[in-house]
Amino acid sequence: MKYLPYKKLKYKFDFEIGYLTKGPCRECEKRKDFPDCIDDCNKLDKIHTILCEAISCSKRG
Repeated sequence: MKYLPYKKLKYKFDFEIGYLTKGPCRECEKRKDFPDCIDDCNKLDKIHTILCEAISCSKRG
């Protein structure tokens, strides 16, 4: 069996990403516009991009 070098893997596992300790919207200057501001938020876009590329390590049963 041939293994891929770690650096060439496209995906990260969820334990490598960690978790958010506080929601990014809590202290945002556009909080008064919530939830209408979600579609234009760069910070949430970056978070979603990172999470979409992750592979879950939890068991599915």
